Amino acid sequence: MNLATALEYARPGEEWTLDGDDYTGLTWLSDTPKPTQKALETAYPLAVAAKEAAEAEHLATIQAARDHALGLGFTNAMIDLMYPTLDEFVSPQIEEAPSE
Repeated sequence: MNLATALEYARPGEEWTLDGDDYTGLTWLSDTPKPTQKALETAYPLAVAAKEAAEAEHLATIQAARDHALGLGFTNAMIDLMYPTLDEFVSPQIEEAPSE
């Protein structure tokens, strides 16, 4: 478990320091009660799932934009020229729009 990920998800905006990635290395600086190790263990898979869902949504949005541009007649080469960083987010194995 990545304790920092669990903390950022379960307690956003709280202040803490972490020496290593073990609960014993957690120093709680906020005025709120320190979360239990059990609470953080429960939060971790939720944090991972939330991050994966956000990444998937982001990729789907980029893919939809690329598909829209292809539908308008732009080629992958044109899209890559206009938005050179899209391939960092979307696989470049997208087929060209069918020519009419």
